[in-house]
Amino acid sequence: MPRNRSPYGRRHETDRYTQRTLHRDREFGFYWYAWLWKAARPLLVLLCSLVVVLGIFARGWTMVNERLLMAVQPGSADTVDFVIEKGDSAAKIALNLEGQQLVRNPAIFRYIVQFRGLTSKLQAGNYPLTRGMTVWDVVDKLTEGSASNERTITIIPGWTIDDIARYLNRQGAVKGEAEFLALANDGERFKDTSYRMQDAAQKGTMEGRKYQLEGYLAPDTYRVYSNATAEDIVKRLLSQTDSVIDQVFTEPPPIEVVRDEAGNIVTADDPEEDADAEGEEAEPAEEIPFATTLDREQTIILASIIEKEAGRKADYRRVSAVFHNRLEKGMRLESDATAAYPLGIRRIVLTADELMSANGYNTYTRDGLPIGPICNPSKAALTAALYPDTDYIYDGYLYFCAGDPDKGETVFAKTKDEHQENVAKYRELWVQHDQRQARAEAEGN
Repeated sequence: MPRNRSPYGRRHETDRYTQRTLHRDREFGFYWYAWLWKAARPLLVLLCSLVVVLGIFARGWTMVNERLLMAVQPGSADTVDFVIEKGDSAAKIALNLEGQQLVRNPAIFRYIVQFRGLTSKLQAGNYPLTRGMTVWDVVDKLTEGSASNERTITIIPGWTIDDIARYLNRQGAVKGEAEFLALANDGERFKDTSYRMQDAAQKGTMEGRKYQLEGYLAPDTYRVYSNATAEDIVKRLLSQTDSVIDQVFTEPPPIEVVRDEAGNIVTADDPEEDADAEGEEAEPAEEIPFATTLDREQTIILASIIEKEAGRKADYRRVSAVFHNRLEKGMRLESDATAAYPLGIRRIVLTADELMSANGYNTYTRDGLPIGPICNPSKAALTAALYPDTDYIYDGYLYFCAGDPDKGETVFAKTKDEHQENVAKYRELWVQHDQRQARAEAEGN
């Protein structure tokens, strides 16, 4: 063994390099590649610096985009009619856009318009926008010259006056909810516009109602002028209600299975089912032999309760039958929706105190129908109020409750014991639904 080697083949620190050992170290050791490291080191430092700078820039851009440029409600396709009035400045337009939740920052909108030299292209008119549009999309839409002098408004069946006022204010169709709500309590102003208002005024039935026009603003989709006033919009909706009421009371009633006093089926939905084996055509089914004792105003009131209580249109006439049966027997309607309406409650599950609150609407504490409608019902609900399901009439159904609220189910019962079993079965689903709704509303605010 050479004297300058350790047992493990390494030199001692005291050993000196020879020409041979130096050559070997340069051939196999790190020293041989020192020149490559010297060349690569500045490049690696540069690359690392670029990664850091790009990361900072990307993070900064994300923050700017989220706070200033991106859509207020990404993915939303709900149309909002945005109106630019004649003489509006870019600054006022920007503030109006922010007020209707169409841009995140009004200053950014104004800077983009000015930087691109588009100020002169902001023309008066109505523009259909969505909250799913970025500020760039909004700028392009408002400067492309596609303005209209009309706007679209959609009133949903079951909406209350409060709901309509809130919606029209968000759409920019009225100058604040208070203006619309004041009109909704001024039935005298519109008695020459709608014969329904004339009838109510003559009967003196408006006193004590939360809103005098509740129930008389027909749900539908309307095209109205962008400069239409709140009063113009109310008149348009009232006129449509008159038209719908006329249709419901003059059109032929729906055809369905009808039973005689013994409960035997005497007509059928499909006349062909009554044809005999020889192929003779069956006689058309007769009109429903149910004579309602409700007048037109009472029909509207009952329809508004049906609209709120039934989760699906298929159940409208069944719910109507339950209410007609209870009225016929002198039973209180005991509708949760009538208890919730004057209190402004949207929950399914009400407390005992809420259910027993004494007022003109609550049918837990009041005999017969409420003092007035509790929402604005659809034509389907009005038809159901006038023509209840005769099967459920003759079978004596007296109770119903919600099933799974996410499915819009309604569960019916003939006896109180059956009804209580249904309530116990589905109550937990109602509680969970109310909790989800409360969280959603809290997040929305």
